[in-house]
Amino acid sequence: MPAARKSAPDVLGAAPLVHRSVLDVPAGTEIIPEVRRVTAQWLHRKFDRAPLETGTHHLNGHTVLTSQALYRLDGAERALRIQLREDKHDATWRVTVAAVSPDSADEPQSVAVTLECFDNGTTALSPARPALVEQLVDVLHPRDGLAHLTTRPHEVTAADVDHLVDVLCDPDRRLPAVVAARPVQPDEVWTRRMRQLLPKCAGDASLHLLTDADAVVAFREAVGEHYRVAPGAVRTYLQDVDPAWAADAPRHRLLSGARLCDPKDTAYRLIARGVHQQALGTQLPARLRTLVFPDDRQRKQGVRRAAQDAARAHATALGKELAALKEEVTVLTELLADADQDLSEARRREDLAERTIQALQVQLHSAAEQLHQEMEDHTVALENVERAQSEARVLRQRLHGQGRHEETVVLDQAAAQPSSFEELWARIQEIAHIRVTADRRTAIALDDHELARTWAAKAWQGLRSLDSYASAQRDGAISGGYYHFCRNAPVAGALIFPVKQVAMSENEATKAMWGEERVFPVPVEVDPSGRMLMEAHLKLGSKGSISPRIYFHDDSRGTTGKVVVGYIGPHLTNRKTS
Repeated sequence: MPAARKSAPDVLGAAPLVHRSVLDVPAGTEIIPEVRRVTAQWLHRKFDRAPLETGTHHLNGHTVLTSQALYRLDGAERALRIQLREDKHDATWRVTVAAVSPDSADEPQSVAVTLECFDNGTTALSPARPALVEQLVDVLHPRDGLAHLTTRPHEVTAADVDHLVDVLCDPDRRLPAVVAARPVQPDEVWTRRMRQLLPKCAGDASLHLLTDADAVVAFREAVGEHYRVAPGAVRTYLQDVDPAWAADAPRHRLLSGARLCDPKDTAYRLIARGVHQQALGTQLPARLRTLVFPDDRQRKQGVRRAAQDAARAHATALGKELAALKEEVTVLTELLADADQDLSEARRREDLAERTIQALQVQLHSAAEQLHQEMEDHTVALENVERAQSEARVLRQRLHGQGRHEETVVLDQAAAQPSSFEELWARIQEIAHIRVTADRRTAIALDDHELARTWAAKAWQGLRSLDSYASAQRDGAISGGYYHFCRNAPVAGALIFPVKQVAMSENEATKAMWGEERVFPVPVEVDPSGRMLMEAHLKLGSKGSISPRIYFHDDSRGTTGKVVVGYIGPHLTNRKTS
C-alpha cells in the first residue's frame, strides 16, 4: 500500500474512499474469469499466494481476503467481488474489485476497483491508485463511448484528427480525455514526464498524442483557437465539449509546454490528480451499485451445524459415550474458534462501516454549506449585475437626453476574468496600483481544486477592487480605508468587494498563536526588514478546509502609494482550523 508522507496527519473524519476506477467492457469478452486471473496475479506478487475460493482467508496477522460470487440459474458466474483489507499501524487499507456481466447482451460489462483508506490519525498519508487498474486495462480493453481506454496514448496524425474530435464531442463519453502534443524539438524532461503521467491516467481517461506539427495544426483548425493544444502542451477535456462555445474552453484545463518542460515545475502531477478526482466523483453504474452477494456467515453456520451433526452421528455409531463426548467437544472447540474469528471480522467491518457513515455525514454537511455559500455568492452577483445595469440605463438615458447618442455604445469590452490562478498570475501586471509579493507557487497550487475557476475569478475581482481603492486614494477622492470604500462605494465607477468577505484584522488569540504565519514579504521602503504582519484579508471562500484568502497591507497613503498583496493561498491556521 502507499507509503506515508512526513506532514501533519489528516483528521479521522476524512472520506475513506480515495480512489475509484470503473471500466466498461463491450459484450463478447468473458470478463469475470479474466478479472479473477489478473487479480490473483496482483495478489500473488504482494503475498506469494492468492486464495480466491469463496469465503474469507487470513493471509497473515493483519491481512484479510474475502471472495464472493453470484451465479445465474444455469450455473454461470454473473458477478464477482474480491476485497483485500490490510490493518496497518498508520491506517486500514481496503481494495475492492467488483465485476458484473449483465444477463442482457446489450448492456456492457463493468469492473470497479476502489481504494479506501481509514486513517488512524498517526501519520499523514498519500494514497496511490492500485497498480491493478492498469493491469486490468491492458487485459480487458475497456471502452468509453467512442474511445478505447489504453495504458499508452493513441497516436493521432493529421488524418486521425476528425476521429479525435468525434471522441471529444461524444455525448456518451463519461471520462476525461487527455490530449498531449509532442514538442517541436525532442525534450527529455517532457518525454520522461509523459511516460510517468499517462499510465497513471489509464482507465480513468482516454489518452491521445498529437504526433507532429501537422497534427497540431489540423487539430487547431478542427476545434478552434480556444480549444487547441500547442506543441508540448497537455489538455484535459472534460465531458460535453463544444468547440463553438469559447467561454467554456477554460473548463478543459491546459498545461503549457513550457511548464511541462521545466524540471522545477511539478504542475504536471496535477493532470493525473485531476483525472483521478473526476473518476472518484463518478457514480457507479446501477449494475454494480445494486449487487447483493450472499451472506457468507449463513453458509458457515450451515457448515458448522453439519460438522456437529456428523460428529454426533459418528460418536453414536461407535456406541461409546465418552468418546462421543470428547469428539463432540473437539468439534465444538474448533467451531467456537471459527465463530470467534467471524465475530471479530464482523465487528471490524461494522467499525469501518460506521466510520464510512460518519465521513459521508461530514461530506453531506460540507456540501450543504458550500451550496448555501454559492447561493449567497450568486445572489450578491445578481444584485451587483442588476445595480450595474440600472446605472448603465440611467447613464444612457442622460446621454440620449443630451443628444450624445454615439457615446452610449461601448465598443471596447472588458477582458474576461482569469479562469485559473496561473492565468491570474500572468495578468497581474495589468493592475497598476497593487504590488504582489505573494509566493507564486502557493497561489497556483489552488488550481488543483475543483473550485479553482470560481476562486480565481473572485481573486481577480478582489485585486481589481484593491487597485480601484488605491487609485481613489492617489487621486484624493476618498478619506477612509478599504472597508469604508467597499461599504459605501464613495466614488463613481468604484470596484467594490462584498463587505461580508472583507476582514481588516485578526483576533488577538489568532495573532498570539499563529501570527507568524501572517508575516509576509513587503518592499523595504514599507518595512526595512522586508517583512511585516498582515491582518487585512479578502475571503475567496468561507466553507471547507481550503477557503482561500488574499492578505494585504494598505500602503496607498505611504511611500509606494500601492496596496501590497503578501499572500494568495489556502486559509491559514486559526482556532477553527487547528
